[in-house]
Amino acid sequence: MFINHYNNFQRSSYNEGVRKYLLIILVALAVGTAFYAIKNTNVTKVITEIGQSKIYVQKDSNADFFPDWTAEDLLAKINAAREASGASTLKSNTKLDQAALARLSVILTENDVDGAKTGLTSSKVLTSVDYDASMVGELILTSFFKTNDPIAFWDSNASFVSTLNYKDFQEVGIAIKNSTDRVDIYVLLVTPRKIIKQAIVPQVTWGGPDLWAVINKRRVEMGVNPLKQMDLLCTIASIRLNELLQLGKLDGHEGFVPVLERSDLKDQTANYNISEFLIQGYQTPEAAVDAWENTMGHKALLAGGEYVWGCVYAQNTFGVAIAAY
Repeated sequence: MFINHYNNFQRSSYNEGVRKYLLIILVALAVGTAFYAIKNTNVTKVITEIGQSKIYVQKDSNADFFPDWTAEDLLAKINAAREASGASTLKSNTKLDQAALARLSVILTENDVDGAKTGLTSSKVLTSVDYDASMVGELILTSFFKTNDPIAFWDSNASFVSTLNYKDFQEVGIAIKNSTDRVDIYVLLVTPRKIIKQAIVPQVTWGGPDLWAVINKRRVEMGVNPLKQMDLLCTIASIRLNELLQLGKLDGHEGFVPVLERSDLKDQTANYNISEFLIQGYQTPEAAVDAWENTMGHKALLAGGEYVWGCVYAQNTFGVAIAAY
């Protein structure tokens, strides 16, 4: 009976050893496969796959139980510390959580703290989750005892505490891996890039004919004759408008007299009393005419009954009206 009992015990021990050995081989294969996948799969796919799963470690039922840390509890501690330092609280962001999980995974599986080995830097994972940041910070804890205080640990390091309390950070992503009595943490603190919306400027579609029609309409309303178009005055208006467009601003009529005295125009211009009226920056021809009417010296274009002929050229809110008698 003693011999049989010993043989049974020996076979049982042998079988148990085989099972443990096979288990070790299977675990090694699984870990190796995970390493290969992270190193040889594109960044977006890795982040997607990691984001769809949770980092989990089987607890030893014989060990003392330490409650799992949660992202919510850790964020509460971080925000309490920031408020105490005078900084604003951080808001969680699901895209940043996904990016943080990817960074924690390569830190733990590849010991790639800065991302240089796998290419999964903080900037890279942010791009992969379609998040545009202007400032990024990281807080990391590995194999940290659950009974210890993470804020106290970060406060003891000048670099970490400056990151923790940086006032411009607004959003955060947190990844946590719990084991029996320890925890691994990666916190991604971010200042989102501000998108400056350009003011929508109404497109200017009016030109010379529109301005000409409004001018004559207003002249009739003010009891004077509408202007009659003259080719000579259109030539002058065209030349002056081109000069102002090239200059990019009004010239205070400095170019007006030189045009009148051009050799090809002087013989004709000498026969008339010619005036120039300039305008710029108005979105409608009505607004331009209203500005002329309420500007000293320009109201004559609309109320001056002496003027008989005229012509108007306009483009890009620049307007040139030439009137004569």
